[in-house]
Amino acid sequence: MSFLRNLFKRRTKEVDITICGLASAGKTTIVRYLETGQFVETQPTMGINRGETIKVEKLEINIFDLGGQDDFRVLWPEVNENSNGVVFVVDKHDAMKFEEARLAFQEIVKSQIHEDVIVLILLHKNDIPGGMARSTFIQDFDLIDLSFKWACYETSAKTGENIFEAFRWFFDQLMEESS
Repeated sequence: MSFLRNLFKRRTKEVDITICGLASAGKTTIVRYLETGQFVETQPTMGINRGETIKVEKLEINIFDLGGQDDFRVLWPEVNENSNGVVFVVDKHDAMKFEEARLAFQEIVKSQIHEDVIVLILLHKNDIPGGMARSTFIQDFDLIDLSFKWACYETSAKTGENIFEAFRWFFDQLMEESS
């Protein structure tokens, strides 16, 4: 009888996602916002933080928050290669690091993930006036040429702007891929 119970038990799929981007882009703050529903001050990530597992419908989502400092980027490939989805966070106001962020993202796309991985790009810190426009960012970041399923949202973990909308899209895509 336990075999039948296990066979028909509500099935959940476990998926791993990574959140990466350069240092101080707001990655950990976004993770904390997802976990608590509010802005929480954070410290820079040193290495890899394994966040809480978030349960969304039939998914159990393990979040891996990757440190963005140069020294920790050597850890990215191993974690990204085993992920079902990648969230790449860019500080929309940090023009000095834009090219570095673009190159880091291109490295992920070219050599660290397989083609059925879902990619979410967050143009972050939208609560601060100014910064790069989303349309300019999409063009300059070469997103149009991606063969992956992707989306780009302007977000703010301080105000919550578009955080849930972006991740709703992301989680819906992960559910679609896992069914």
